[in-house]
Amino acid sequence: MSDKYARRVLRLFPDYGHRWPLWENSTAERPTKYTMEPADFGLSQCLTERLRIWFDVWDAENLYENGWSSPGNEKSWRAEGASIVEQLREEVKAFADVEYEE
Repeated sequence: MSDKYARRVLRLFPDYGHRWPLWENSTAERPTKYTMEPADFGLSQCLTERLRIWFDVWDAENLYENGWSSPGNEKSWRAEGASIVEQLREEVKAFADVEYEE
């Protein structure tokens, strides 16, 4: 199968410096901007809002030098991430696979 028709691979993980936890590597046939946004994939408003809140919690709670403010907050955040990845997979199943990098 040609890369032109290969399924896209979206990656989900938060990182400093980008407000959306969505990433996609370019290919010769499908160049991307790497740091992606929900509109790039036509994601629903519901999922877009969940992604925004999930990232914002990570940004506020996952203190770079000291880690999470509490184990409970981290556990809740991870559970929400697992739920978000399932919704993301459902919404992009026609054209992409999703890798979740906790």
